[in-house]
Amino acid sequence: MRGNSQGQWRLETYALAIAMLWMLALQLICVVLWDSGWLTRQAALVHWLLVGVLPPALSLWQTETCRSEA
Repeated sequence: MRGNSQGQWRLETYALAIAMLWMLALQLICVVLWDSGWLTRQAALVHWLLVGVLPPALSLWQTETCRSEA
């Protein structure tokens, strides 16, 4: 049982790290696009929220939901 919880903890840690890297990378891309004039400030913010924040948040929420159901 303890080995299973250790594996689950490791999986959740990797998921969190990937989510954080994804959000930071998309934030950097949106800032570069905004600075270069391809996007307005509002468009860059909306793109970052919809593409950079929402998918990792939903996947982490799904991970938490699956863990509480088990």
